[in-house]
Amino acid sequence: MSLIKTTLTQCSDYFHRHTDWSRFMTWYNEQVEKATSVASTTAPTSKTKRLALGVAISLTILYSVYRHVSRPPRQLRHIPYINFFTFSRRFIISKWTTAKLAREFELPLLKDGNPMFVRSDKFGWTVHVCTPDAAKKVFLKSDLFPKANQSSANASIIYRLVGTSNIVFENGDEWRKHRKLVNPAFHRSMPIQVFGQVAQQVFTHLDKTQPNDFTLDFGQLTERITIDVIGRAGFGFDFNSVLDDASPWKQVYDTVINGHRDPLYMMLPSLEKYFLWMLPKRQRIHAITTKFLTMLQQIIDNKRLTLREKYATADDIDDSEKDLLTLMLESELRGEGVLTDRELLNDIGIFFIAGHDTTSTALTAAVYYLAKHPDIQEKARQEVIGILCPDGMEPPIDILPTADQVKKFNYLNQVIKETLRINGPVVSLVSPRLTTNDVTLSNVLIPKDTLVNVNIYDLHHNPNVWMKPDVFDPERFAPGGEADQQAGGGMAWIPFANGQRMCVGNMFSINEQRVLLACLLRKYQWTLPTDSIHKEELITTNSNLMIPQDVRIRFYKKRY
Repeated sequence: MSLIKTTLTQCSDYFHRHTDWSRFMTWYNEQVEKATSVASTTAPTSKTKRLALGVAISLTILYSVYRHVSRPPRQLRHIPYINFFTFSRRFIISKWTTAKLAREFELPLLKDGNPMFVRSDKFGWTVHVCTPDAAKKVFLKSDLFPKANQSSANASIIYRLVGTSNIVFENGDEWRKHRKLVNPAFHRSMPIQVFGQVAQQVFTHLDKTQPNDFTLDFGQLTERITIDVIGRAGFGFDFNSVLDDASPWKQVYDTVINGHRDPLYMMLPSLEKYFLWMLPKRQRIHAITTKFLTMLQQIIDNKRLTLREKYATADDIDDSEKDLLTLMLESELRGEGVLTDRELLNDIGIFFIAGHDTTSTALTAAVYYLAKHPDIQEKARQEVIGILCPDGMEPPIDILPTADQVKKFNYLNQVIKETLRINGPVVSLVSPRLTTNDVTLSNVLIPKDTLVNVNIYDLHHNPNVWMKPDVFDPERFAPGGEADQQAGGGMAWIPFANGQRMCVGNMFSINEQRVLLACLLRKYQWTLPTDSIHKEELITTNSNLMIPQDVRIRFYKKRY
């Protein structure tokens, strides 16, 4: 016990003597590594091991207290901040939704005219900006707001899947190296046929397994749809998730991604970094993560070998229907750029999460709002029918939209945009920025070396930006509508961020939603069940990804 007390005293003294974050983190990591080194190399029954482990855990707790519970750094106290204890109790224990947390803690600050607030997040005290002008500066001034270093979390599940060297987290020349291969691949690839084929598989499956009037958890269905789409369109792999409820690779991926979302490890990443050796359940999830990464690497290796053998032969497949991995590897063979195996694997991991989780969430939310607003659903349906059946005759068969037809879904596109505003998948930027100099945002001074994030949810619900922000109204995005006239231009609607670092797969996701929703609108009419838990609002998780929970939809009429 004396060893623990001594170490805690030293740690407390350090807090009082130093306020510099980077110096504290260096000291903290040295102490924990020293303690865990002793713990992991000493005999299991030794008193030394128990003491060293106690020191390491104590340091971890103190680290969390220092990072989260104390007030913001002195240089940020001129900005309104949210109490960590109160917020975390609602977040972790009460499990409030993102919308409820925002209404309680964040939106009242914005209503008072504040353009931003400070909150303690995973990486420390962070300034959350919530106005179009501040967001615009963050997005467009990448020299002042580069991505913050992510290395402190590189032992977690998610960073094993996507690494730190990828198109999302890198800066400068390293980021440009990724963009050189990734951006052209997304620009050339738009697999409209794949989107339609997966929709057709869904209908075939439902026709065989469901009566004319049926109710199901639509969130679970969209997860299966989008994992099949990103598997086929991303790297040419069929998860067979739509047709097989027990798809083994879907189960592997679910284990990995649900492990990442565990709130304990999200709040205390040091547990995973230093104490994995004593957490058997977490070790099993890491083992499954290794299995998933091995599968992805084998796909990359096999595709690279095949392309090298066939590259010189004629290829009559349209680039738009090739998978992203093929297009990236073809660019490598043409000498347009090169990534290491690990960097390529990291980018594929990014595509997988972005293409699966965010799109499934957006699709579920769109179907929910169309269920809640039957007049909007019918208006969207009539537009789709008019474009897919221009002669006025509607045959009782699946009609898969073409790329040209998808571009004409103007009202459906308004529905998608309004869904992404009111319930977009991502709450804030995945990777915060770190100021390289003192900078002013919305007339507020932000000191150098400050973590800054753009709070997408709060900007989309800011009452000083949007009229009646909690009302679902696709007309906001009609030509000349509110989005054009009153919402500060493009920086008021940022579900995919903006600027050079805008999500490279934004049109991939939008077009996938257009095709799948258009096909659903022709095939079914749907509504909310009378006992739906979402009667008042869409209930979601409260992580950075707003995943709708138990969204049961009643499909009460098959139209053909």
